[in-house]
Order: sequence, then C-alpha cells, then structure tokens
Amino acid sequence: MIPPARRVTLFSDRGALLICLIALGGTIAYPTLRLLAAAAGQWRWAAVLEGAGRAALLNTLAMGFASVIAAGVLGTGLALAVSYYRFPGRGALTILAYLPFALPPLVGTLSFYYLIGPDIGLLPRLVQRLTGWGDFNLNGPIAILIIHAYSYSVYFFTMVSAALEGMDASRMEAARTLGATRALAFRRVMVPALMPALAGASLLTFMNSGASFSAPLFFGNDFPYLSVQIFNERGQFHEAEALTLSVVLAAVSLFGVLIFRSRQKAGAGGAKGAPRPIRSRGGRWLAGALAWSYVALLLAPHANIVLLSFADHRAWHDELLPTAFTLENYTTIFADASAFAPVRNSAWMSLVAATSCFIVGLPAAYLIGRARPGSRWVNLLVMAPWALPGTVLAMNLITAFNDRWLPLYNTIAILPLAYFVRFIPMWTRTAAAAVASFDASLIEAARTLGAAPGYCFRRVIAPLMAPSLAAATALVFSSSLGEFVATVLLYTPSNLPIAIRINMEWRGSGVGSAFAYAVFLMIIVSATFALSRRFASRTI
Repeated sequence: MIPPARRVTLFSDRGALLICLIALGGTIAYPTLRLLAAAAGQWRWAAVLEGAGRAALLNTLAMGFASVIAAGVLGTGLALAVSYYRFPGRGALTILAYLPFALPPLVGTLSFYYLIGPDIGLLPRLVQRLTGWGDFNLNGPIAILIIHAYSYSVYFFTMVSAALEGMDASRMEAARTLGATRALAFRRVMVPALMPALAGASLLTFMNSGASFSAPLFFGNDFPYLSVQIFNERGQFHEAEALTLSVVLAAVSLFGVLIFRSRQKAGAGGAKGAPRPIRSRGGRWLAGALAWSYVALLLAPHANIVLLSFADHRAWHDELLPTAFTLENYTTIFADASAFAPVRNSAWMSLVAATSCFIVGLPAAYLIGRARPGSRWVNLLVMAPWALPGTVLAMNLITAFNDRWLPLYNTIAILPLAYFVRFIPMWTRTAAAAVASFDASLIEAARTLGAAPGYCFRRVIAPLMAPSLAAATALVFSSSLGEFVATVLLYTPSNLPIAIRINMEWRGSGVGSAFAYAVFLMIIVSATFALSRRFASRTI
C-alpha cells in the first residue's frame, strides 16, 4: 500500500503532467502537426526551388551565418575588453551593452531606417552633403546585417561575459609560463573554454536571424527573405506556397540547432582575476575613445527615436535634422480614446499571455526541474516553439484554428494565444532553473517542525521562488508588448496592437505619432526589463 505522503506526490505529479499535456498539446503539438499535414497535402516545390522562394531560402541561410560572424566578433570582443581591462568608460559600456534588449524589433528597425535607410537616412544624407557622393546608400543585405549585428551581439556579450566570470585565470597564466605565446594560449586555452557560450550565442543569433521579419521587410525590397516571403504569399492568398515556405523556414531553424548546438561542457570554474588597467597613456586614451564611441552607437537608435517623436514632420523638408518640434505627437495619443486603444490592447493581451505562461509554465517547470515522470515529453513540447520562427508559429495557429469547430482565427483570442505559444519556453526555462536549484529539505524541515502545507508554501516556497517567477513573468509581458512577427499575420482591426499601429502610422501620414508610440513602447519594455533583472538578481 502506498503511504499517504507518496499518494500526494503521485497525485501532484499526475495532475501537473495532465495540465501540461492538455495545454501544450492543444496549443503547440496540435497546430504544428496540422501545419505539417496541410503542407504535405499542398506541397509546392516551385515555391522553394524557383524565383523569389529560392532566392529567399539562400538569402536567409547566408544572412544567418553572416549575422553569427558579425554579432560574434562585436559581442565577444566587447565581452573580452570589459572583462580583462580597465579603461575610461568601461562601467558605462558594461551597463549600456544590454540596451538592444530594450529595443523591440519593429521600433529598432524603424529607428535604423531613419539612421541608415535610403534617401531619408541621416548617415547617407550626411555623407552625400560632405562628399557629394550621391550614390552612397545602405540598403538590402548590408543594412539588414548592420541591424542584426547590433541586435544580436548582446547574446554573445551576455553569454561570453558569464563564461569569463567563471573561468580560471590560472590556466592562461600556466600556458604563458610554459612558453606559449599570447595568441597560442588564447587559441588553445581560452577558446575551448568559451566554446559552449559561443555555440549558444551562435545558435540564438542564427535562429533569430532566420526568424527576422522587420529588418528584411523595411530594407529587403530586392533581397527576398523567407519570413517576408511567407507574409507576401499569405497576403496574396497563395496558401499552398505559404505553407511550403513555413515548413522550409522551420527546417532552417532546426538546421541551426544541428550546426551550432554545443556538445562541450563548460570549463571548470575559478576566479578570472580582476580587470587589468591599461598602462600606456595612449592606450588608455584610445580605449576610452573607442568605448565612448561604442556607447554612442548603442544609444543612437534610442536617441533617434526620442528626437523624432518630438519632431514636427510636416515642417521637416531637406534639413539634415528636424528643426521644428511639437508635443502634438504625444498629446494625440492620450487625448483620443481610439489613439490610446492600441496601448490598452497590447497591455491586456500581454498580461493574459504572461498569466497563461504562469499557469501552464509552473507545473511544467516543476516537472522539468525535478525530473519527474513525463518531464521529457513536457520539455519537448514546451521548447518546440523556441525552435520555430514567429512566422511559422503564426501559420501553425492559422492552419489549426481556422476550422468551424474551433474558429479562433480572426478573433481577439488569437493574439494572446500566439504570445503564450511564443514565450512559454522563456518562462518555463527561467522557472525550471529556479525549481532545480530549490532545496527541498527546507520544506521537509518545516513539515517536521509541524508547519502545515499552506504555511510552508507562504513562508518557505513563495519567498524563495517569487523572484524567479516574477522575473519570468515580466520578461514575457515585455516581450509580448513589442511582438510584431506573428502579430502582423494574426491581428484583427477590432483589436489593433501597438506594434501594428506603429507600422500603420509610419506608412501613413502619422510619422510623428509612430515615433511617439515607439517611445511609449520602449519605456514600458525598458522598465519591465529592468524590473525583471532586479528580480532575477534576487533568485536563489
């Protein structure tokens, strides 16, 4: 006979597993299988092997590898510099290196369009005025690569910095003592120790590059891209072609998993040592100048958005920078109820998505973190959306929920569902890490001392788990606010989100309002991201 305590554990495990299988199976497994079945029945080889579809596939693959190289050089170089050397501006650079995280993709791309875009970009117009070079233009793959390098270098900076924090500096010193040159020691000692971090950052960069939508949409007129091509085929009601390209884009992401997945374990921990000051005065000046130049580059997109949000675009003609400013761009949003509606819509949909991630992700995190029965299946289900681009996830939901018996497509429920599916991996992995490190003996000690289960939860579990769960929920909320890739395929005019309103205003006559919305979105996302980092710093 099973002891009472064991019966409670079995019931909890089975209940958590049932919740996860029903919720994740219905929102992730079922739509994915429906898409694969629909694509198999309507497969169009011509959509992949001919014309724009073939070019889009090759361009997406090439841009993925190019983005890994560009972002890797930028982010890894920055991580090595701030980890090993002290120079003027190092502190500011370390903090501001995370700025790309606070810039939603659509907002960042819109800012870069006014910085480097053809005809209207600040940099091309400045070069033309200074040099008379009228053909200077940043467009197509070069512009997309610049945006990707800026946006994804933060992955390399974050992961490599974390790896350097745990690296034993004595290994490099031992190699130098044995006669190895600095270059040889770096190649044979440091690079192998950093390989897990480099592989993880490369995987994230490659997958995000393949899933990129805003940058190819704005800058890729003559540079077909899979995500944009799916959107175009869907807009022209070419259902079979859109389904075929969706499967191909998913295969590209899975190809990245096979290529960049690291099978190496992180190196042994140790003290990396304090950053060394640069002794040469000229070297300090050069390092400081480079650091503050990079700080300026990091701040440029954010500053540009703020500047243009106050500009009177009707009075801005051929001047290099706007000279007339107004508050009308902001007052319109708050004075008109219909203008504020997208902010309200995005807020409640993001809140629903974050709450849903909490409800479903908590039992999933418990099963995964404690390696309970069925955890492998739950982990497979919950991580599947992480390997699929937003465009593919949107096509999954369109295919699965456009039936008469479950007509969620073209309703207000489809977007919160899409946000839940997109960000449930983020929530669950963050929470699972906290569950795995939670010391269960604390609960046993409290129960031994006579505490009731409810008291244990309030005084032991909740205080220790709350920071991690709050950080995960805040990340999902902030990420949902600026989501554009899946939103552009799923939104309904009656429930317009803020990202779509920004795109519509910019393409219409409300350029100033578009940037005011962008500032509003950037502030909310930045505040939520900062809050999540504060909670994350208190995790167990």
